Amino acid sequence: MTLARSTAAFRRAQIEGLEALIARAEKGELVTADQIAIGISEDAVKTLLNASLPREVVVKDRLRVRVESAEPFFRGNRAALLFRAKASSVGMPTASATLELGGGLEQFRFEDGKLLAKVSLGHFTVLESSIGDLASNALDSLVRPNIAMIQDAIPAVEVPVEIAQSIKIGGLTEGAVVAKPGALPLEIAVSQVVPVNQRLWVLLKAKAGPWQTAASPAPETVAAP
Repeated sequence: MTLARSTAAFRRAQIEGLEALIARAEKGELVTADQIAIGISEDAVKTLLNASLPREVVVKDRLRVRVESAEPFFRGNRAALLFRAKASSVGMPTASATLELGGGLEQFRFEDGKLLAKVSLGHFTVLESSIGDLASNALDSLVRPNIAMIQDAIPAVEVPVEIAQSIKIGGLTEGAVVAKPGALPLEIAVSQVVPVNQRLWVLLKAKAGPWQTAASPAPETVAAP
């Protein structure tokens, strides 16, 4: 029943998110003429996430939670994530439960040639349990207030993106025009994120400048005869 309620809530949020996206498009708020659009598929993010798993964390010295797999869903203007995890008692390893952790991606940024996003967890569901309903309540009381600790154990998503972050000019030293060498840095930032049609569309905006003059090379020294 809990899983069904979570699924229904997610579907409603998808519909609301899609309606908001359509409204923004109709108002002309999704203009991309001066931005770079990068499309990242669900499969690509799934591969990146699962490459960093499993990850394990011990909660209150009582519960061991092992996050084992991840599944992204980029639909309805929502970058949703579902994780499967195994929870077991530190003192009784045979007492275990299978959890589904739900959340999404947030705090998108572009840094050092990588698109970065933090994993955020919002809810969890007990799918299977070997410890009965009474112990499941104890499990809930441990996991729910400490879900941020489990979230922090999951690494950020890092997507390598080959975008030059500066324009280097060697300079001109001969002829009628002389120019010093230097570089024009590009400040690249995430302006919008649009998860739709099983793809995460990230819009980047670049700002140029100021010009940075390269240091003049040191004069060559000639060894004394």
